[in-house]
Amino acid sequence: MRGIAFKLGAIDINILKKAAAVFAAVMLLSAAGCREDDGRDYPFVCNIPSNPVTLDPQIADGETADLVIRNIFTGLLALAEDGSVKDGVAADFVVSDDGLTYTFKLKQGIYWTDGGDFEEQCTAKDFVYGFTRLFLPETGAPRAEDYYCIKNAQLLHTGKITDPSLLGVKANGDFELEITLEYPDPRFLTKLTETPAMPCSEKFFLQSQGKYGLSGECTPSNGAFYIRRWLYDPDADQDSNNIILGRHSKNAETMDVCPSTVTIFIRDKELYIDDFNGGDISCLSVSESERGRIKSECEEFATVTCGIAFNRRSTLFRNNDFRMALALLVDRDAALTALSGYAPAEGIVPAEVSMLDKGYRELVGGTQLGCDPDEARRHYLKAEPNIDKSLFTGAKVIVSDSAAATAVSYAMQEWQREYGFYCVVEQLDGDDYRAALESGDFDIAVLELTGRYNSPSAYLEQFRAGSADNMTGFANAEFETLLTQAERTADLSESAEIYKRAEEKLIENAAFVPLYCKNEYFFTKEGCTDIVYEPFSGTVDFARAKKFD
Repeated sequence: MRGIAFKLGAIDINILKKAAAVFAAVMLLSAAGCREDDGRDYPFVCNIPSNPVTLDPQIADGETADLVIRNIFTGLLALAEDGSVKDGVAADFVVSDDGLTYTFKLKQGIYWTDGGDFEEQCTAKDFVYGFTRLFLPETGAPRAEDYYCIKNAQLLHTGKITDPSLLGVKANGDFELEITLEYPDPRFLTKLTETPAMPCSEKFFLQSQGKYGLSGECTPSNGAFYIRRWLYDPDADQDSNNIILGRHSKNAETMDVCPSTVTIFIRDKELYIDDFNGGDISCLSVSESERGRIKSECEEFATVTCGIAFNRRSTLFRNNDFRMALALLVDRDAALTALSGYAPAEGIVPAEVSMLDKGYRELVGGTQLGCDPDEARRHYLKAEPNIDKSLFTGAKVIVSDSAAATAVSYAMQEWQREYGFYCVVEQLDGDDYRAALESGDFDIAVLELTGRYNSPSAYLEQFRAGSADNMTGFANAEFETLLTQAERTADLSESAEIYKRAEEKLIENAAFVPLYCKNEYFFTKEGCTDIVYEPFSGTVDFARAKKFD
């Protein structure tokens, strides 16, 4: 088959030479009765807020389960720290010229274990079975639709076909896997690193007798670690609830696994920062508002875009010209003068988002609705005959924190001065804010857009008609078409440009007025290195983690 070949995990000869030199130095030290600490074989500790309902990758959902699953399972590919893909169980792969057929060569040194008697090689048939389970209706996989790009996946999942052999995933022997797609998907390789695409040993699944993923004994591993112990009692002391991962001895060399164990405590989130400051856990992610409580170096991830959204279910905001009249008066730069430490939003999609190893904003540039009082006035005059000015007093603006309240107050001053449009700000905490959004009990909101995966689509799809995340009632057929096209275009540059057009369509319709970005912060304990945090899924990869006292 013709196509583009990719070699993953290739070894540079210079790296081998350096490794040999290091090995020789270590041997000399050993001979002298000395041992140089290489940071390996140490335990690591982290917290999760709740007990995973299941660790079955095909049906698990949410950050808590994902963190554990990604440390005990390995997919065809894995995510590198820069957002690109690297080798997982696959050593290399070839893509056909039409971008629809992927052929993966698998490593022969990856094994399954349950920490007891079960031990078998991980082969291509385990991926066939994993994808088959993902699409069988009886599995109830919550993310099956994310993989509808695979040939016949949707038909199998919706029961229109019942023969799993028709699925576009097949084993060519033990160590070659072929996946055929219905249409190109620019995120397909990244999706192969995610939880639903993990393999499943049919033999182990069947012998678990319906308990697969529900206990340590019924959860296998083909990854860096296996479950040594999983204890949870909701009535017990919090320190008694934990999941202990042990290093997978058969995979340790192939995967270069460094820690001896990873202990995951199931604890209330309110305790996390005190645990970290007290030295009890190895790493922690916190929000912008919590950052000041920790005094150490950290990594910053720009993953949140904050902006103004108008509720189209509200009588006033059914008029597009009135929405535009308000949106075009928003002076983002003036608002940010009072918000120390916040970066201006370049568009709806934040700077952290990448398309494989390329930053989305670097590919397409900024997309922003500028402040234009003259154009705003033209929209207002066009809207004026069709709006009820008796509603111009007391419009309800909901915000989740003081920064949002400050930012929106600058816009409100201009709305009041130009149009006599008066608003009332209501700052709500946590659940109350979410409840107001979901019930539609607001006229205007300062939304915090976050994405559950690394793609422009994760942010833009929240404005799709019918989406559970669409809180404002926005609906636009052209936007929907553009978003679908972007999600089905194999060429990354072309896909990025279509995403940008979809983003512009939202801004042109005043669906969302970007103001500023918020960061997420990841802290590691002093002396700990190579703990990899993935901010979109909230997962932490401990496989290469080292500790130096």
